[in-house]
Amino acid sequence: MSTTPRHAYPVSSFGSSYVSLDLLAYLNSSKKTPFHIFNDVIMPEFQCHLSKIKQLLPPKELNGSQDNNTSRIDMDNDQHATFEEIQKDLKYINKACHKLKDSADCVNEEIQRLILQGLDDAFKERTGAPANSPRINKLKRIQIVVSELKNQICSSPQLSQDSLHSASLHRSSFSMRNYYTNPDSSTTIKIKKFYNDLDGPKKKSCLLCFSVFPEDAIIKKKVLIHWWVGERFIDSPNSDGKTAEETGNEYFKDFIKNRIIEPVHKKLRQNSENCKMHPSIRAVIIMLAEEKKFVSFDQKGNPTADFSSSKRVCLVKTEEGSSLHNLTYIYHHLPREEIVTLFNVNEPYLSFRVDSFSKMKNLKVLQLGRWKASAKQLVEVEDTEFLKGLKKMKGLRYFSLRGISGITELPNSICKLSNLRILNLSGCDNLEKLPDGIGALKQLTHLDMSECYLISHMPKGLTCLSELRVLKGFVIGKQRSKGHYCKLADLAVLQHLKKLSIHVDRTCEEAEKELNSIPQFRKLQSLSVAWSSIYNATTSTTTNVGLAKIQRIVSRENSLKTLTKIHRILSQQKSTPTTPVSTSHPVDLHKLGLQNFHSSRMPDWLKLLNLKNLKKLYIRGGELSDLRLPGDQEEHSWAVECLRLKSLSKLKMDWPELQQQLFPKLKYAEEEDCPHLSSFSLDDNGDRIWNAADVEAHATSHATDATVVEGANKIGY
Repeated sequence: MSTTPRHAYPVSSFGSSYVSLDLLAYLNSSKKTPFHIFNDVIMPEFQCHLSKIKQLLPPKELNGSQDNNTSRIDMDNDQHATFEEIQKDLKYINKACHKLKDSADCVNEEIQRLILQGLDDAFKERTGAPANSPRINKLKRIQIVVSELKNQICSSPQLSQDSLHSASLHRSSFSMRNYYTNPDSSTTIKIKKFYNDLDGPKKKSCLLCFSVFPEDAIIKKKVLIHWWVGERFIDSPNSDGKTAEETGNEYFKDFIKNRIIEPVHKKLRQNSENCKMHPSIRAVIIMLAEEKKFVSFDQKGNPTADFSSSKRVCLVKTEEGSSLHNLTYIYHHLPREEIVTLFNVNEPYLSFRVDSFSKMKNLKVLQLGRWKASAKQLVEVEDTEFLKGLKKMKGLRYFSLRGISGITELPNSICKLSNLRILNLSGCDNLEKLPDGIGALKQLTHLDMSECYLISHMPKGLTCLSELRVLKGFVIGKQRSKGHYCKLADLAVLQHLKKLSIHVDRTCEEAEKELNSIPQFRKLQSLSVAWSSIYNATTSTTTNVGLAKIQRIVSRENSLKTLTKIHRILSQQKSTPTTPVSTSHPVDLHKLGLQNFHSSRMPDWLKLLNLKNLKKLYIRGGELSDLRLPGDQEEHSWAVECLRLKSLSKLKMDWPELQQQLFPKLKYAEEEDCPHLSSFSLDDNGDRIWNAADVEAHATSHATDATVVEGANKIGY
C-alpha cells in the first residue's frame, strides 16, 4: 500500500536537464554555497531527488497479506521506514535552516538600516545640512539596536529535535504557549463569571483592553487609563464627581482584589504603577475579546489589523509579517471610518500612506508610540507627512507619540483636534518645537513633553489650555530677543493645574526669577523641577543623569567655543538672591521632586509653599549638602512620609539625626549613591531601604524578648 508524504516540499526550480547540468557543474566547482542558495535551490533540489527515489520503491504492504514471502515484505517495509525517517530528519533540518535564515535576515536588515543612516548623516555633514538627531542620540540608538540583536541571537532555543518540533520559531514576543482555552476549566469559569458580574459594558470593555498586550508583559496603568478615557469607558468628572484617574485606579484595585491582574512593585514600595496578567487568565480574556468582537486575533493569539468585525486595529510585527502592511494593502477595501482605536503594540517602523491614514476620521484613540516603561521599545518614522491627516480626526481624545524618533516638529493639523484630552509627546528626542496654535486644544487635560530635550521654549498658546490638569516638560530657557514665548508665571491662569514638571536651562539668567512665581499656582499638588547638569562637571552626578539630559544643550550650542564662553560667564556671575513673590494662599503641595539643583541649600522659593501636607520628597543629583529649608535651621521639620535620595555626593548628614529631626513622620525611605549619608542600614534584601514598619517590628521583637527575660529572672531561671 503506497503512502502520501505528510509534508509537501517546494518543487525544484531545476526542471530541465540543461538546468540540472548547470547545477552539477556548480556543485563540482567546490565553491561554498551562499546560505540563501542552499535554502532556495539546493534543498528543494534534494527533495525532488528524494521524490524520484521514492517512486522506485515497491508498494508498502501489510504483514497480514496473502503473500507468504514475509522476509521480502519486511525488507520493503524497512525501506519505506528508512525513507520516512529521512524525511522526518530533513523536516528538522529545514526548520533549523529557516530559523537561522530569519535570524540572519533580521540582523542583516537592522545593520543595513544603521549603515544607511550613518551614510546619510555623513552626507549631510559634508553638505552642511542639519542631521536628524544629535550624535549622542545616534550612539544611544545604535547601542539599543545592537543589544537587542545580540539578545535575540543569544536567547534563541538550541536546534534540538524538541525545539524544532514546535510549529514555528518565533522572534516575536507574541508566541502563545497555551492559546487554546478549555471552556470547562475552573479558570475559564471563574474569569467568565467575574466578567459577566462587572457593572455595565464600559467596565467590561476596560478589562478586555488587557487582551492586546503580549504574554507576561509589564503594563503601565497610565497607558490603560488614558485608553479608557479616549474611548469614554471612563471620563472626568463622572457621575460621582470622581476624576478619570480616580475611577481608573478603582478599577485596577478591583481587578487586583479578584486576582485578575497582579501589581508589579518596585523594591518595597507600597504603590505600584505597573501590573501584569497571568498567561492562563490572559488566554480567557483573549477568548472573551474575540467573542465580543472587541479585537480580532489570529490563530496564535496575536491581535491583528483586521477591522472587518471589530472597531479596533492593533499594529503587531511577528515573523509572519507586519499588521501595518496588512492594514495598508490587504484591508484597504474596508471602510476605515468605523475604526475607533489604533494601538501600536510592537511595530518599530511606522510608515502610513497619507490617503489611508486620513480616512480613519472617527478615531478616538491613537497610540502610535511606546507603551512599555523600558526605552528599549524602539519606534521611529522616516516621514511624518501622514500626520497631516490628523486634521480630519475631530473626535480624537487620546494621542500618543511617546518615544518616537524622527519627529522634528508637529504639523499644524494637530491644532484641529478640538476634542483632544491627552497628548503624550514624552521621549520624542528629535522634537524641536510645539506648534504655535496649540492653544486651540481647549479640551486638553494632559500634556506630556518630558524628555524632549531639543525644545528650548514654550509657545504662548499654553496659557489658553484652561482645562489643563497635568503639564510635564515645561522649559525655562534663555530669553529670546524676538518672538513671544510662554513664561512660567503666565501659567498661573490655569486654574485646574495640579501636576507640573519643569526643566530649567542652567544658562538662563532669569530662571530663579521665574521659579519664584510657583507660589501663584493655587491648585498645584505635585511639582518636579530639574536643572540641566552639563556644568556640574566637578561632581559625580553628571554621569548618573544620563547622556539624554545633556544632549538638549549640546544640540543647541554647536561649538565647544560657545560652551566654554557660557561656562566662563556663569562662573564669573555672583549669585544674587531674588526675593520670592509673596502670596496669601500658599501652595498645598503633596509631592516634590528636585533634580540636579546647583546650590548647597534648598531653594528659597520653597519657603512660601505650604509644605505641611507634603507626603513625598524625591531629590536626585546636584550640590545639596543640607536638606533644611533656608532660614529655618533646626526649627523646621518636614511632614514627609516617603523620601528618596539619589546621587547626592555632597550630602553630609547622619541618618538617625536626619530622620528624627527633619523627617519625624517618615514611613519609607530609599538611599542610593549618597556616600556621606552615614548610618543608613540595609534591608533583608541588601537594598538601602528604610521602612518604619520594619523598625517598629524590630523594636517590638526586642521589647518582647526583654519582657521574657525579665519574667524568667523573676521566677528564678
